[in-house]
Amino acid sequence: MIENIIQIGIPVIGVITAIITASLSYYYTKKNQLNADERRLKEKYYLAYIQAVSDIVVSRDIEQARDNLAEAQNQLLLIGSVDVVSNILKFHDYIKPSGQKEHGFSIEEHDFLLTEIMKSMRMDLYKNKNINLNYPIVHLSGKN
Repeated sequence: MIENIIQIGIPVIGVITAIITASLSYYYTKKNQLNADERRLKEKYYLAYIQAVSDIVVSRDIEQARDNLAEAQNQLLLIGSVDVVSNILKFHDYIKPSGQKEHGFSIEEHDFLLTEIMKSMRMDLYKNKNINLNYPIVHLSGKN
């Protein structure tokens, strides 16, 4: 009787173990794939935003550059992390004409806010608390 239970039990345990292992493997593979897809999507939108900010500096068609920046910024409201969205909105409020009239304009404050955007994007993409250690204050590069 015990031999029959063992003869039946061992294969059943093996099948159950195989099913659990395959299920867990599928779950973690799918989870990693979704995380990688999300990271690629965020990277695409973050790069488009940085390009739009850069175009404000170097573009001859400032109206088109502003339209592109507005579109890129509005898309980030959906895809960006809380810190990214918060920093983008602070930067936007600072650089918009009414914000400059109200608070004045300082290149140091501009660069600080831009750096905070970059740091929050880097943190969101790489999920590493040390990613921004010793990260310098950045500024935009143009034709000059």
